[in-house]
Amino acid sequence: MNAFLSLCEQRPFDAIVIKDITEAADVSRSTFYAHFQDKYDLLEQIVKAKLAELNHLYESRKTVILSYEPRQDGPDPYFAVMFEHLAENASSYLVLLSRLPESGFEARLTEAVHSTLGLRIDDNRMDQKQPIPLDILLESMSFWITGTAVAWLKQGMIYSPNYMAIQLSRLAAMGFYQAMNYKANK
Repeated sequence: MNAFLSLCEQRPFDAIVIKDITEAADVSRSTFYAHFQDKYDLLEQIVKAKLAELNHLYESRKTVILSYEPRQDGPDPYFAVMFEHLAENASSYLVLLSRLPESGFEARLTEAVHSTLGLRIDDNRMDQKQPIPLDILLESMSFWITGTAVAWLKQGMIYSPNYMAIQLSRLAAMGFYQAMNYKANK
């Protein structure tokens, strides 16, 4: 899988043939076809594996994530886990996001974030009335988180994962208007 992603860094997906993949991975064609139907199936398996890693990270730290109380001086563990993982796997994510639009990875990453946020709300706060309809809350948060993370990756991760986690935690705790120092008319 890494050999394939490396190839995708060097040339367009459409220009890569199975022979290129097998040579880069040092495997035979029969071994390749024993695991994958074609390069599209390989790409799909890579996308699924990355999304499964993120889901596993959430599940493995679920207790800590669900017990987090919002504050501005420390990172939400959900953000911390996500940004650390993205940083550790930046080259794979950058290829999926920038070089392989046919994978639909950004949209699927947004869906994964949406799903884990939904679980977090279900587990923590469903006994409380939500001030914003759940569908609007989940859509806006998932696009905000994913968009910020993708931009951070594409801009070369100029801030540390911890710094990003703290900033998103602060923004989530403060709200957009307070973060912009916007003062509402009384």
